[in-house]
Amino acid sequence: MDQIPAAMDRHLDVIQCRKDGGILLGASGLTGRYWYGSLWYYSNPDGAPDVEKCTAGVQLEAGFKEAVWLDDTKVLVGLDTGGIAVWELVDNLHTFVHLSGAVEHDDLVTSVAVVSGGKKAVSCGADRCVKVWDLENMHSTNTYRAHPDVVECVSCHPTEPALFLSCSADGSVFLWDTRKSRPVTDIGGFPPFVVPVARVDTSPLQHSPKQVVWQPESHNFAVGGECGQVVVKDTRKAVGATLSFSCHSRAVTKLSFCKENPSLLASASEDCTAVVMSIDKETGRQIFRDTTHTDFVTGLSWQGSEKLYSCGWDSKVKKHCVSNCEQTSEDCVVVKMETDSIANDSVKKIANISLVCNGNGAEVEST
Repeated sequence: MDQIPAAMDRHLDVIQCRKDGGILLGASGLTGRYWYGSLWYYSNPDGAPDVEKCTAGVQLEAGFKEAVWLDDTKVLVGLDTGGIAVWELVDNLHTFVHLSGAVEHDDLVTSVAVVSGGKKAVSCGADRCVKVWDLENMHSTNTYRAHPDVVECVSCHPTEPALFLSCSADGSVFLWDTRKSRPVTDIGGFPPFVVPVARVDTSPLQHSPKQVVWQPESHNFAVGGECGQVVVKDTRKAVGATLSFSCHSRAVTKLSFCKENPSLLASASEDCTAVVMSIDKETGRQIFRDTTHTDFVTGLSWQGSEKLYSCGWDSKVKKHCVSNCEQTSEDCVVVKMETDSIANDSVKKIANISLVCNGNGAEVEST
């Protein structure tokens, strides 16, 4: 308990639910004299972010944007120093212990993701690099420089250890397969960017991507843009429908699919809102919107299929009950659905339907 910081850093960037109901919080001091960060664990989420009610806490050497659970007790953190670190909760979850760390990025780490199996991880940073890590020996096994600008986010496939996605400020979204000699494939972005890889498709995303995440139990992924657009599409060429949600007015800061119910996608934004969308095979609708945060919403995490936690730069942690929620016409979002079919080895667009959706369903606006 002696290691617990005296105060919580103001800017909450990370919230991750634990299987037993506890939550991990990550905070950074972005306006103080020192750019420190801190990790916090609450066995009772209702106590967050009260320092007096935390179970464990520790001050870190720098701020950070991302931290994820490796298992029930270990946490992987991507630091603003350009390093990654593994911390473990010991002493019946009351003490954080630093296990290992390494600094290999030349600028701050923007995102980290755990490879299926938990022995490897992927990180990306403002140095335009994507790194694959061997966590047991804490060193990078591969460094990729396919993006010509800041790499904003990486997301590992839920079950395939060799597959992961990355998105960048250069406007591109890459699909990686580390089993191949040429592991990267451009699966679309905006604006079109000439890279020495095979172009598979063009994303309907209208602005630079900020977040990307795989949908569990499917070939789909979601990507959020700097102007609030969220797009869901299939990684396979011209298979299924592409859904485009205009659910935010500013940059998307976080995307999270619900593991227990993969059809639910939550998004957070710099417009101080958190939104939940229900996604079927070819349709989508908004079922929940929260506007109670007063600053950027930066973290999202699901607890089961009905509870969603959010945190933000207003130093607040919010618990949302997604079930039985009602929406008004003021909370509706625009969903554009593009359906493709393949004929004679060429892709033909056969429909472009615009829908207005809210919690009570969707109705066709135009075709």
